[in-house]
Formats: sequence, structure tokens, C-alpha cells
Amino acid sequence: MLSFILANARWLLAGLLMCLFSGFGQTYFISLSSDAIRGALNLSHGQFGLGYGAATLASAFALSHFGKLVDVWSVRRSAVTTLIGLSLACALMATASLSIWLLVPAIFGLRFFGQGFCGHVAMTSAGKWYSANRGKAVSIVGLGFPLSESFMPAVAALMISGLGFSYLWAGGAVFIGMIAIPVIFFLLRVEREPNLASTDAVSEDGNHQKAYDWRRADVLKAPEFYIVQMATLCTPFMVTAYFFNQQHLGSIMEWDLSVMVASMTVFAVAQVVTSLMSGWIIDKWSSRVMLPVFLLPLAVALCLPVVFKTSIIIPLVYIGLGMTAGASATQAGALWPELFGTRFLGDVRALIYAVMVASTAASPFLTGLLIGLGIPFDLQLACFGAFCLLASGLMLLIQPNLAGLNSRLSTKNN
Repeated sequence: MLSFILANARWLLAGLLMCLFSGFGQTYFISLSSDAIRGALNLSHGQFGLGYGAATLASAFALSHFGKLVDVWSVRRSAVTTLIGLSLACALMATASLSIWLLVPAIFGLRFFGQGFCGHVAMTSAGKWYSANRGKAVSIVGLGFPLSESFMPAVAALMISGLGFSYLWAGGAVFIGMIAIPVIFFLLRVEREPNLASTDAVSEDGNHQKAYDWRRADVLKAPEFYIVQMATLCTPFMVTAYFFNQQHLGSIMEWDLSVMVASMTVFAVAQVVTSLMSGWIIDKWSSRVMLPVFLLPLAVALCLPVVFKTSIIIPLVYIGLGMTAGASATQAGALWPELFGTRFLGDVRALIYAVMVASTAASPFLTGLLIGLGIPFDLQLACFGAFCLLASGLMLLIQPNLAGLNSRLSTKNN
């Protein structure tokens, strides 16, 4: 692992930082400004959730069309362009309390460039660059996600309480423009060519075999793609629902919000540990073998609040969320190139990322609507946990189908 990191340090670090910078567009970061924005614009939970969801859906639609640019542009051009857009979105968010017409475009920019393109560029590049060590690469690159989660919410909460949320976002715009962009430009000034094994795919016995590259049209015709999405979408949908409504959950559970924010540290630690473990498992066996188990910690975490009202369970909830989030991030980077090849990975991942972003758009709207209808949020979380168990069982049943995807396209092409 150490020799691999040293030999590929500049590219792995660039990918890790891109994942870290995605924090500016993630729900756990934006949601810390939600109360102030809702108060300034006199918006209800449902109205803010509707605007947030609409902007996120629009970003998903845009990502599905523009995500294929990473197959055409250099990684440096893709990354720097993404960060320029993210910096502008942060600057616009600093003025969001003035009008709803500024808020929605600002959220669109944060979700499109932050949540969407930052991770898309990083994970697509890692998936293309590596094959035999793909699990290690995506687990290291994906560490940027828990790193941002470990300190960005605390910094945001501190700045909002001391200066106000406008200064937080203005500072983010300056940081990205003055520091993040030059650093990424420097790290990626040397382009890394994909290794010679990049056309390999992991077979059932852990060996490597010839992979066939799926176009987006081929992916959309595969029933397994839609079935797998039932499991892979659980993490973004449900974790987004939790963090978007974490202040509301703390209120109804009578939990101290400062303890919840502090628990982001154990969330990040759990995410790091399971991310690295998942990378090792993927390189040794395959990413398919993780599908039936990676949702189990999430299922337990989501069911805890409806059973135990005490604040003692707060760290346990965040550990469960972090374990599945870490495994999910690594798996998302390795599963799709393993199943569908790397030649058209940017276009395929753009579709997958768009669906993922759309799920995070539906999540705040749906949960906000249900809260408005009087359905307790802790009960909603328990229902989400039950669905995770059902999805895990389904992933176990379709293992033989996933193992045969590569040979199916091979037969079609021949």
C-alpha cells in the first residue's frame, strides 16, 4: 500500500482533495445554514425542501448531459473548471438570504459542481487510471469525503455562530479560488496515463479477465443495473434525509445539537476505516461481494432512534451511518468500472451520478412533506432501515446475474 501511494501520490492526492472540496455542495454542510436562510426568507421546512429538491434535480439533469466531458477533457481541465464553478456558487450562496431567486441558483451550483462534479471527476479518473489496484485507489481518493465531514461542519457551525452564514460562504469562495484551484492545477500538471491493465475486469475467483466496455445505451438495457440501484441509492437517499433533518431530529429527540455535530468525528473515523477495508476486500475478491452486506450498519443506525430516545445512542447512530457511507463510496468507485468497463466510464457514471443526485433531491422534499403531514421523522428512519434489509437480501439473490454481465456483452459483441 505504501509503495503504491508513493508512486501515485500526486494523482491520489488530487482525487482526494476533489472529494474533500465536494463538501461545499453536500447536504451536511449546506443544511447548517438552512435555519438562517429559512428565517431570513420566511420559508417553511416544506418550502425550503422543495426549492432544495428542485435545484438538486436540475443539477442531476445537467450532470447526466455534461458528465461525459470527463471522457473527453483532461483530468486537469475537468477539475479546474469544476472548482471555478464551485467558487462562483459559494459566492452566490453568500447573498442567498436576499431572495429566493438567488437561493435556488446558488444551491444548483453547489450541488452541480460540489456534490456532483467534484466526486464525479475524482472517482471516474481513479476508476480509469487503475485496475488491479482499483480498490486501493478509490478507497484512498474517497477518503476526501470523510475528511471533509470530520471538520467542515464544525468550521461552518463556528463561523455561522460568530459571523453569520454569509461570511462562511464568502470565505469558501475565496478559499477555493485562491488556494484549491492552484493546488489542483499543480498536482495535475503531469497527466497520468491509465495503466496497461486498465482493460481488465475482476473475475469471480479474483483473477483478471478481458473486460468489455458498455455504452450507456447497453447499461440502460440491463435489468441488473436497475436492481443494483435499489441498494446503491439507499446510502445517498437515506443519509441525505438524516443530515438534512438532523436539527429537526435533535429537536424531537431532545438531543443536544453540539453533540450531534461533534459526532461527525466518529462518523468520519468509521467512514475512513470501512473505506480502506472495502478497498482491500474489492482488490482481493470483487466489489460485487460487498453488495449484500454494506447496507447492514445503515439499517441498524436508522432503526436506533425509534427504539431508544436517549442521547447515549448518538455516537452509535453516526458510526453506523459512517460505516455504510465509507463502504458505499469505495464501492461506487469500483463497482461500475468492474461491471461495465472503463472506456465510456465518464458517460456511464454521469448517468449513475445523476440518478444518485436526483435521489438526494427527492429525499429532503419527501421527508419534509411527511414531517408536515405529522409522520415522526424517527419512524421514517426506521422504515428506511427496514428497506435496507430488503435490498441487502435482493443483492444476495442476484450475485450470479452480476457475475455473468461481462460474458453477456462479450457474446453480444461477438
